[in-house]
Amino acid sequence: MNARRLVIAGLALAVLIAVIAVVFDQLAVRPAQTTAQNSSPASPSAAGSSPTGSGEAGSGPQSSGSPTSGPSAGGDGNSGASPGAKPLEVLPPVTVTPTGLPEPSAAAPLLKGKLPDPGNATGAVVDGWPSSVLTLPEGTTIGSTSVSGSGDVLQVTADGVVGKPQQAVIEDFRASLVPHGFWSEEAPAPDGATAARFVRGTDTITVSVATTGTGNSRFQLLGSLHSDTE
Repeated sequence: MNARRLVIAGLALAVLIAVIAVVFDQLAVRPAQTTAQNSSPASPSAAGSSPTGSGEAGSGPQSSGSPTSGPSAGGDGNSGASPGAKPLEVLPPVTVTPTGLPEPSAAAPLLKGKLPDPGNATGAVVDGWPSSVLTLPEGTTIGSTSVSGSGDVLQVTADGVVGKPQQAVIEDFRASLVPHGFWSEEAPAPDGATAARFVRGTDTITVSVATTGTGNSRFQLLGSLHSDTE
């Protein structure tokens, strides 16, 4: 009888131990599950915060590229018309006519006295030619010369052949006219020819030079000189 009680007590004790073990095992599993559940939502939360952060980061460029600069630029463009700007000052009209340098006086006539009678000559210098002012190049074979007067202006013409280059003929006329106050400039000329214009006030002499078939230079001269006829 005592042995049977001992067996029953041992079985009861074993069952009790088993129950206690199961209870402790359940208690150990529940905290682990709770910990796992608390930790797993944290990851989506962190993941969710990432889009939010990226959204905020995306809003940064939108802020920097916002139309704030537009009004700023507009303000700069309208700065000249700001209410505080002073109006431009307008100078009064000039009532006094400005005076410059006086016009140069006309050059004194190179010729004196009455103009010669009109005339022309072939192979020679015509009577009344203004040799004191205008001389033909040395060595010229004269073709023709002429003079004619109109009012106080003497018109002269000449042509001839010289055994010199074209430019040398121009230089001979320059040496004759420059000492009397003439200045020279190039003048239009046909192809293969050279021309120069000599000017002194209203007096002009134009010379054109071409080369002949024999290599000489043929010149043609046309000019007008003023005279003091009083």
